[in-house]
Amino acid sequence: MNLEQQQVVDIAQDLLSRRFGGQQKLSEVERLSGSGHAIVLRARVSSSPFLQQRTVVLKHNPPTGQAIDDVAFISEVVAYQFTTSLSEDTRPGPVLLAHDIEQRILVLTDLGDSNTLSDTLAQASDDERMQIIRALGTELGQMHADTAGREPDFEALLNRVVRNHPDKVNYQLRADALHNSIYLGIEILERAGLMPPEAVTHYAYASAATLLSGNERAFTPFDLSPDNIIVSHRISFLDYEWAGFRNVGFDVACVIAGFPQFLFARPISNEEADVFVHAWAREVTDTWPRFGESEELNRLIVRSLIGWALSSVATMYTGGVEELASFASEKREIDKQTANSLLRPSGLEPFSDDEMLVRRDLFETFEALHRFAVRRGRGSYTEEYQVIADFGLQVADRLRENRLGSNHQI
Repeated sequence: MNLEQQQVVDIAQDLLSRRFGGQQKLSEVERLSGSGHAIVLRARVSSSPFLQQRTVVLKHNPPTGQAIDDVAFISEVVAYQFTTSLSEDTRPGPVLLAHDIEQRILVLTDLGDSNTLSDTLAQASDDERMQIIRALGTELGQMHADTAGREPDFEALLNRVVRNHPDKVNYQLRADALHNSIYLGIEILERAGLMPPEAVTHYAYASAATLLSGNERAFTPFDLSPDNIIVSHRISFLDYEWAGFRNVGFDVACVIAGFPQFLFARPISNEEADVFVHAWAREVTDTWPRFGESEELNRLIVRSLIGWALSSVATMYTGGVEELASFASEKREIDKQTANSLLRPSGLEPFSDDEMLVRRDLFETFEALHRFAVRRGRGSYTEEYQVIADFGLQVADRLRENRLGSNHQI
């Protein structure tokens, strides 16, 4: 059911009272920006000996009728349960104070009015940007290292929720959609006349396999967005709708690619990417010593960048994550005309504003793959990485907007 703001507040008050005792009262409610359809509120907690927080954040995810959104809500509940169980110095985000799965409500600790990563980077000088991106690499690496090996704990929480609400979620739906999106991305590119070379498909298949299993797994937000990363005395992560245990390379590649499906005015530069990777690797090498070797680290990132790029193509082609899940589950066939339209060369015909945004996002992802691969090819990997870099540039050039006759430029 869709709840009005006061209903969300009333339910949250009851949840807090039952969880902490006393009669909890919330006041001075303000609406915050949320993700997707979510209603996100901040409220002041009346002085109480039972609850120490002065303000809390309430989040209500109304049902949309989409199975993938049910998965996302359950994932967020489980992810917050898991991260709340971590020690304070390793916890990557807010604490889950209370929740109600039936009413689709979360009550979280409030991180305050700190700036998002997107705002912070937009306002920062070059030196400040470098420091912030280094800090992001450190925090992300610490989270991965601290949660590695704890997948059984996460699975136990997940299984308990799914067992108690078997009618609420098909949890495998999301995993299958992400896995299949990489293969779908290859086919879409092929239909558009962009044939991935063997080196790219080899890394793509490896990337898809690591989504389901592997040794380099830890808790990852996965769908990192600068709007959901808070910068204050430390960096914190919000919105765990796609969080879970996966290969850690996807989080690293997400940052290097400039956060796929988020358009920055200024993409992550080569120098910033290097600083970020170095900071991340420094935190995880005790957990995964092979990432202390540049070749192993480079392979992880190139493989994950290819996975992100192909998954982004599939997501943009289908029109969103919900449609992507439906496309895979219903085994639909790719329409060659649609694939050609999305990836048609610039200059053939005008693009709509929506098409321009999609193409610019894909451009940034493939261009980042090109830049990283061309700089990291060494020794026996020189030729292979050059092939990958050339393909990344080929796709980027197809998406690069012709400056003549258009107000839009990529």
